[in-house]
Amino acid sequence: MQTNDALKAQFTTSNQAWDSAFNSQQPALVASFYDDEASLLPSGAAQVTGGKAILEFWRDLIGQGVVDHKLELLEVGADETLAFQRGRWSAAAVNAAGERQEFSGNVHLLYRRQADGSWKLYTHTWN
Repeated sequence: MQTNDALKAQFTTSNQAWDSAFNSQQPALVASFYDDEASLLPSGAAQVTGGKAILEFWRDLIGQGVVDHKLELLEVGADETLAFQRGRWSAAAVNAAGERQEFSGNVHLLYRRQADGSWKLYTHTWN
């Protein structure tokens, strides 16, 4: 089993890659971070489950002008099959008039170990 320091380093790198995919408007790459049976639990919206639905969710959100997404890791933990990350997120939205609105909140990411030993997001919730 990985130490928390090793897991923290791995998930920090993963967060940077996720943010890069999102901020470069690559929803298919964002969706590739998720387990095939993953669910998103967005604040104030219906649960989104499965690869196709997750791809469409991120495609729609990116298409609405959400930019500058950033995940900040605060805490991690794991056992043999599941790992978690608690943290903060921030982003901005730019409307058609070019006006920018910034927003942020808490995030909880649950990962499931894959057959190859890697971690993929299994549940992603935020407020």
